[in-house]
Amino acid sequence: MHIVDLSEWQAPSAINYDTFAKQLSLAIVRVQYGAGYQDKHYKTHITELQKRGVPVAVYAWVRGKTIAEMEAEATAFYNRAKEFNPAMWWLDVEEQSMTDMRSGVSAYQRWLRSLGAGKVGVYIAHHLYGQFNVNVAEFDAVWIPHYGRNDGTRNSKPSYPCDIHQYTDKGSLPGYNGSLDLNAVISSKDI
Repeated sequence: MHIVDLSEWQAPSAINYDTFAKQLSLAIVRVQYGAGYQDKHYKTHITELQKRGVPVAVYAWVRGKTIAEMEAEATAFYNRAKEFNPAMWWLDVEEQSMTDMRSGVSAYQRWLRSLGAGKVGVYIAHHLYGQFNVNVAEFDAVWIPHYGRNDGTRNSKPSYPCDIHQYTDKGSLPGYNGSLDLNAVISSKDI
């Protein structure tokens, strides 16, 4: 069984959800890119996978330039995804949108929790982990990409402690013809 993350880059028309769902233990679906951009296919991905019994978590690419913008993004994220009752909410931190990313990401997760989000995790770009200095203790889980040879297999290990390792963006699974981000749980946490 696999953990995959999906966005509009994987068009629903290219997925045989019946076949694809049988390969998955979890799907993490992008809901938005900042507050202003809603993923084109998140509703379809979530609906089709949940219909087939796949647990679904959601993620949002973080882009706020101020604390107020971080909170606005959290509100948009919550409002867009709450109807799906996601297994977990992930903040995707891959872009330096403000000088003090630690404070901004902290404000985002606090606001998201205040709205009613249950488990909240953070995805941090490996090469920015030290620079962003996110307070990972505030999160229920940490997810880090580290690809090694990036040949679709797991052949590397992140340099930082984490619960989920995104090990390739060149993975493949039956039911979808393109490249996929594949992930593995590498801790004892219940993700």
